[in-house]
Amino acid sequence: MQTILEILRLAGQLTPGFCLLIVNEPYMRLVIEDIQIPGPDGHPTLSVAHYGEQNGDAMRDPEMLFELVVISGQLRLVPYYFRNDYVGVEQYSRLV
Repeated sequence: MQTILEILRLAGQLTPGFCLLIVNEPYMRLVIEDIQIPGPDGHPTLSVAHYGEQNGDAMRDPEMLFELVVISGQLRLVPYYFRNDYVGVEQYSRLV
């Protein structure tokens, strides 16, 4: 999660609804986006997903949703959702 926070820091000033696409061959593309919905505790939610492709469809492998929270003066990512399209798994650790 520290790597995601570092990527956000390096991206600079981000506007609400931002979407970052990172291509790093040979790895799957990484997408970090502000999906503009509140998480379970009302904080902003970030989607972090690797995307592959199967039969022409984008497949999340995996996608995780995080609340962006300030704890003790530091920005933290608190996970609450996991999805992997290739194996058909979708799990919530906390409900919205």
